[in-house]
Amino acid sequence: MALHEEHYRLSFFLENGFVRRRCRVCGEFFWTLDAEREVCGESPCVPYGFVDKTPTRERLSVREARSRFLTFFKERSHEVINPYPVVARWRTDLYLVHASIIDFQPWVTNGIAPPPANPLVISQPCIRMVDIDKVGLTFGRHLTIFEMGGHHAFNYPDKPIYWKEETTAYCHEFMTKTLGVDPISITYKEAFWSGGGNAGPCLEVISHGLELATLVFMQYKTDGEELEETPIKTVDTWYGIERYAWFSQGTPSCFDAIYGDLYPK
Repeated sequence: MALHEEHYRLSFFLENGFVRRRCRVCGEFFWTLDAEREVCGESPCVPYGFVDKTPTRERLSVREARSRFLTFFKERSHEVINPYPVVARWRTDLYLVHASIIDFQPWVTNGIAPPPANPLVISQPCIRMVDIDKVGLTFGRHLTIFEMGGHHAFNYPDKPIYWKEETTAYCHEFMTKTLGVDPISITYKEAFWSGGGNAGPCLEVISHGLELATLVFMQYKTDGEELEETPIKTVDTWYGIERYAWFSQGTPSCFDAIYGDLYPK
């Protein structure tokens, strides 16, 4: 679903020199600091550009990538909460947790129960079988078992926490200041996400061909093809912990970054 540009035209972009461009390969719109950029920067529109390189300040293991992510948001007033079980016992429509937002749907997102903290940050183990046919073909971009880092904020009508501007600024700061990624290499690709009865515009955060995070702004309930504004606006973010380790190490595949010396054996 394509949404109007107004959903993505953030003050953060305008005040920091980003321009809106349209990818000549996939046709999707994206925001970039490079006014001459013609492609969105995501594979397969471009090849991976981080292999045999280190786009970050330092090489990170999966454990270190997780720690950097959780610490960044803890220092910005987010409470770190323990991961939920991977078996979604609180859901009648799902068996396995495949994203961190599953922990809070539908009870928190629909206002039935309060969140364990607000805002919060979590690194949630996930099992996602829908991508099983892609595992290996994308060199580890798709995994069946992975950790999803998520910082979440639940904005009630009488108690807003933060929304699009702050979410995007947090991501950019984490990428550039904490990890040391060159800002000119980062693009924010416009998209739309729907799942678990909620939906909203989102920004896919890409560098050197790899999507590293997705920032979802859940502002709708879904009923078939119909969208209805929801009173609780939820910040739902997805940071690929293993992807950050892979990106920082520049190994041929994500499996090398995850398993290290065990992988060749």
